[in-house]
Amino acid sequence: MAEKTETGPIKWLVLFLHGVAAMTMLILMLVTCIDVFGRYLFNNPLTGSTELTEIAVGIVIFSVFPIVSWRNDHIVVDILDHFFSRRVHLIRTVLINCLISIALVFLGQRIYVLGQRSLGYGEVTEYLAIPLGWMMIYIGIMCWVTALAVVTLGIYRAFAEYRQAPHPGHYT
Repeated sequence: MAEKTETGPIKWLVLFLHGVAAMTMLILMLVTCIDVFGRYLFNNPLTGSTELTEIAVGIVIFSVFPIVSWRNDHIVVDILDHFFSRRVHLIRTVLINCLISIALVFLGQRIYVLGQRSLGYGEVTEYLAIPLGWMMIYIGIMCWVTALAVVTLGIYRAFAEYRQAPHPGHYT
């Protein structure tokens, strides 16, 4: 599999998003360790650890989502690709990328609006009183970033692979 490297501003965006995901994973690991040690050694679990875990998982997933989409590293089941021509494969890939981008734009817009509404209502988590709206707004924005990644590089890579690959089943 060829190494997919980014250049220019995208390189810095990918580095930033990887950093956010890595720091969040480190925090998630520390929260889990403190919670487990507190629960089993001192019979006193970390208050709000479930809330922190839920928020951390959301941050990690939506930080890496644009990168996975940008690199076209999604899980692919290509059982039927050998039965279709490269041109059909290209058209299908472009259509799917466009549909996914449109869906992500609308999904991001809806989640963003819900996040603003949540902030307006003052919704917070049960134990730590963390405002839920900021997490929703983050997810909405990352949906938009992912949509942009899918529609730009996803389509560009589909055309690049179309020119290079001998058969649809040999795409990387």
